[in-house]
Amino acid sequence: MLDLKFGTDPEYFSSVKFKGKDFAISPALLEKDSGLKYILEDVEEKHPIYILEKDFSWMMDGVAWELTVRKPLKSASEMFKILTESTYVLSQFLSQFKWNGMNLNFYRKPAIRLNPEWYIPYININKVYQGFIFGCDPDDDAIVQNYICKTRNVLNHNWRYGGGHIHVSGIPEFHSFPKESILFLATTVGNYCIANSPYPELEKKRVLTYGRPGRYREQFYPNGDIGVEYRSPSNSWTSFSEEQMEELFYFINRGCEFLTKSRQDIIEKYLNPTIVAITQANIELAKSILNDIVKE
Repeated sequence: MLDLKFGTDPEYFSSVKFKGKDFAISPALLEKDSGLKYILEDVEEKHPIYILEKDFSWMMDGVAWELTVRKPLKSASEMFKILTESTYVLSQFLSQFKWNGMNLNFYRKPAIRLNPEWYIPYININKVYQGFIFGCDPDDDAIVQNYICKTRNVLNHNWRYGGGHIHVSGIPEFHSFPKESILFLATTVGNYCIANSPYPELEKKRVLTYGRPGRYREQFYPNGDIGVEYRSPSNSWTSFSEEQMEELFYFINRGCEFLTKSRQDIIEKYLNPTIVAITQANIELAKSILNDIVKE
């Protein structure tokens, strides 16, 4: 087993039920209408922090709540524990608030509706406006040639998406071969997340804008480690059982082992069907690929 370190920064939503459907209410909107107050504000007003604990914090990212894990993790059990603790803290925190007389809920699925009309009165406030920009923090794509991350104004786009980005460091190959590392993680981790997602229709909706199979960032961490952030998975895996979390970590390790052994045959054999499985949220195809990979 490789000596890897792990992290994650998943996104969730505060929401209200309106005409029987869930709609996102951003932290910025809660500041204006419900008395939410930040603890720390960043200079650009993009990521104010509202909850700060020893091992994690919760900040605004667009219309979402984004978790920051404040220490490297070493195991699936540590990941399960911090996700359980941090999401409980956020859900309890949100239960204090109402918006426009409606109870606030904690929403943790990959996609959610948004009603721009609720935000337009405040659109000149930068923190509110941040919820109507896609691509403000650039990323890369290991599969799409000549990919350029572009900032988009999405004032008329009525959905928002919750990522479940997975951070991995601990081997030099991440620095030497970042794109190749993502191709291996796509065939293992990407397939596992899709194969076990309870929300295939929402996964398909998200992948039209986010969650393409090869999306990633290189990461240079404060402790000096160099790693990758695999950005394709949605937030659905963060609700896995502890047993599923162990299986996910098995496939993270398997992908990294393929990388250290330069198993290009894995990419040649499984990358194309993996692209189909992820972009179409094809659960059966993802399971079939994983069954074959276990035998490699």
